[in-house]
Amino acid sequence: MAEAEPFRFHECFALIRLTGRRASDILELLEIIKQVSKGSIFHHMHQYFIKSYIVPPEFPNDFAVWVADSLGEQNLAEGLANLNPFEFENIEDIRSELVRIITEHLKNYPMPRPVLPGREFMFNEGVTMVLPTSITAATLHDFARALREVDPSSIYFHFYEARLRLGKEEDDFTHYIDECLECPGLARRIKTMDPYMYSTEVLRDKFIRIIEEAL
Repeated sequence: MAEAEPFRFHECFALIRLTGRRASDILELLEIIKQVSKGSIFHHMHQYFIKSYIVPPEFPNDFAVWVADSLGEQNLAEGLANLNPFEFENIEDIRSELVRIITEHLKNYPMPRPVLPGREFMFNEGVTMVLPTSITAATLHDFARALREVDPSSIYFHFYEARLRLGKEEDDFTHYIDECLECPGLARRIKTMDPYMYSTEVLRDKFIRIIEEAL
């Protein structure tokens, strides 16, 4: 096997940019979801995965949390929480599914009253700041070691952000292990993992275990 160009790990953190858009009821939420930027949709569907937590949240996206906590619409909240972004190829498809879920709910349930002032859903965008690290990997042994060392935000950036926000067909880890380390079987195992089932810390452990099994 030819020596591969080292994979350089990057870390990231998110800055919040206010859009000035807010929703006080389901209809307003629906209409703004149709209009806001792809960056806003991505932010509200993914920000939980850049955070560290011990117990996974009941609802893993902002839309579901607001519908449950502020509107008290448990059925709709569960429908929104079950939307798995990993099953979609791009953010516009996720937007369409959000619209479909809310529209179907409105056909079957009465319209809840608007929330009180101060409880509106605030649409924001996440601005991801990316920083290169000194951690690199050029072999599978290096990759397992590096995964133990990097900040969880590195797992988030290379596995979540790379696919949807950056518009790639696969995550950075899958691409490198397949194309550069020439391990297509291992790459397939990583690519088929559903990241929305786990925290980034759990996902890190699963990556390491899969790589060590391959070694």
